[in-house]
Amino acid sequence: MGNWKKRCLTGLLMSALLCTQLVPGGAALTPDRLEAGRAAAQELYELGLFKGTGTLPDGSPNFDLEQEATRGEAVTMLVRLLGGEREALYAQYVHPFQDAGWADDYVGYAYYKSISSGISATAFGTAASIDQAQFLTLVLRALGYAQVDWRDPFPTADQAGLDYVQGEDFCRADIAAICLSALDCRVNGSGETLRERLDRADVFDADGAGGAATPPKAGPVSASVKEITVNRPDEVIGKLAAAVEGREAEILLHVPAGQEEAYSRQISKDFKGLPDVTWANFSWSPGYGVLRANLTYGDGVRAMAYLEGKADTLSQEDMATLNRAKEICAEVTDSSMSPYEQVKAYHDYLVNNNTYQETGDRSHNASGALIDGYAVCDGYSKAFDLLCYLSGIECVRVSGTGNGGGHAWNKVKLNGVWYNVDVTWDDPVSSRPILRYDYFLVSDSTLARDHQWEDYSHWPEAPQDYGR
Repeated sequence: MGNWKKRCLTGLLMSALLCTQLVPGGAALTPDRLEAGRAAAQELYELGLFKGTGTLPDGSPNFDLEQEATRGEAVTMLVRLLGGEREALYAQYVHPFQDAGWADDYVGYAYYKSISSGISATAFGTAASIDQAQFLTLVLRALGYAQVDWRDPFPTADQAGLDYVQGEDFCRADIAAICLSALDCRVNGSGETLRERLDRADVFDADGAGGAATPPKAGPVSASVKEITVNRPDEVIGKLAAAVEGREAEILLHVPAGQEEAYSRQISKDFKGLPDVTWANFSWSPGYGVLRANLTYGDGVRAMAYLEGKADTLSQEDMATLNRAKEICAEVTDSSMSPYEQVKAYHDYLVNNNTYQETGDRSHNASGALIDGYAVCDGYSKAFDLLCYLSGIECVRVSGTGNGGGHAWNKVKLNGVWYNVDVTWDDPVSSRPILRYDYFLVSDSTLARDHQWEDYSHWPEAPQDYGR
């Protein structure tokens, strides 16, 4: 029943933001509406819930109260009234809309949380207008009213105690007045007002900063490697393994002319040494000395490549994986935490929220560990790699064997020193939840007791256990 209610609420919120039409801007406000809007805007500004469109000559915010209300402003205020602004700004969720503009983070939050979709597959309609009935519907959703007709929300608005002046035009002044009124309305089904709920969640910000948070770093960005030159078959896999750290989908290999096929066979033989590559195709024209490698990476690396501008688009599935990773970052870390604390938080999250289980392709990808809760070593290590990446912590995936069986884990860099982290082996297969740290931030010598790996030059050494 709970899931049905959530889906119903989501659909109604989408309807309210989808059913908007463009109308002429610059509505005429009565003096009373303008003054009420000005007072409300100032109070909301001081709480961090309403922003100006610029600054007036005297340094005060320009609220632009007579300007028509837009979808972008509506979704922004909705996110704030839901207490989601910190997360929206911190996580910076990705979305498919090309016109989000200034409202990008709020649109991303609303899209990921299934609060709103766009006016088309690639357009949100940020600048399109929204009318009073539609905006009241959104505010009523924030107040916990699930059953509201967006075409006639006025009876429910009256029931909730919202103050509004019904009319055909709808401006920023009206947005401010309605939102201020909403703060003193009781949340449906509870004994607290919206103001009390937001205050309890520490949403209000006295300096007007709107609860902004420092977003996670998108990096460290890897340098692109589009071409490499190899002169001996025994060096090709090492150089290619280092090159794929650049996350490019196509790499040219310059090899001795006439030996293209031999080099291709050598790569195929040693291909298991490239843990981030899930598939590769090599093509060549005999005698030209060039191999063209077309590479397919795991979902975590595809997300990184997208954030680095090395891929133009993300599939819906990859977008969901990236957004879930961003959400987890926002849930378990914050900007006050040290890199060690963040790495430990990600390790603990993956152990506590996953079961080691083979479920098909997704269990070998970050999506299995981040979304499904079922993964094998590939999924654990890809998810850990992506989470560290989003926090700007250097991390690589390593492949080899564990107790003789094929295995994958991570190396992570803290305070200039590299360490091994095997999240999978810290999550024993058990009917009881167990969290261990036997393989958390350990040296190569400690790990080598039951792990083996190729000693590629691009894989950093881990000289000591953490704290020693």
